[in-house]
Formats: sequence, structure tokens, C-alpha cells
Amino acid sequence: MAIERNGIVFFDLDEKDYNHPAFKALQGVSLGDVRFPFGFFLHEENGKKYVLPGTKDDLLKRLRTVFPDYPAQSLTGSCTASAFQERCEGGCGQMGVEFKCKRIYDDPSQFFACGCVNMY
Repeated sequence: MAIERNGIVFFDLDEKDYNHPAFKALQGVSLGDVRFPFGFFLHEENGKKYVLPGTKDDLLKRLRTVFPDYPAQSLTGSCTASAFQERCEGGCGQMGVEFKCKRIYDDPSQFFACGCVNMY
């Protein structure tokens, strides 16, 4: 079930809502086996879609939009994106059982990522 907070959408790992703008935006984009540890931006130019890697700061900015005190050290070695539409990999390690690995989507910037979040 998708949850939206402060403009950032969080998807469960097995969710594939092909009617949602996040999944529609990814149609026709081949991510192959490329790994994006901090997510990626989808950029369109001249009718072609391009994938630009995100940075640790890009991901942290989105997470802090919803969770202002999100610890930067929590981004290392945890839930990471391989192919967004297929899976996120890893887990939330020592962050506690209340944290879940989820897919993250920021519509205005077309940013896609995975991260550990506490939705409670």
C-alpha cells in the first residue's frame, strides 16, 4: 500500500501499482542490472528518458522531508535500490524492527530510491 507524506511516496517492496505515476514514469526505461545505492533521477530530454544516479545527499534530503531527524549514518549498508521497479535489496540492520525497507518516490524531481523508514 502506497503511503504519501509531505509529497514523498513510500511503497511496500512487493507493490506494483501500474496506475501510479511512479510506475508509469518508469515504463520504457531499462535499468538492467545497474545498482543505484542512493537512488536515481529520471530525466527526459528530446523524447528520451535518461537515468541519472542520485547521491547520498539526494536521498537524505527526501527522507528528511518526512523524517526531519533522519540519521545520515543510517544510509550506509542498508536498504538499497537495484532496479526500482523490481526490488530493493538489503535490510535495515540495527535500526530496529519498526524500520522497514521501502521504495521511495519524489514526483516533482522524479527521484526513485529505497530506504529504511519508520512509518509509525
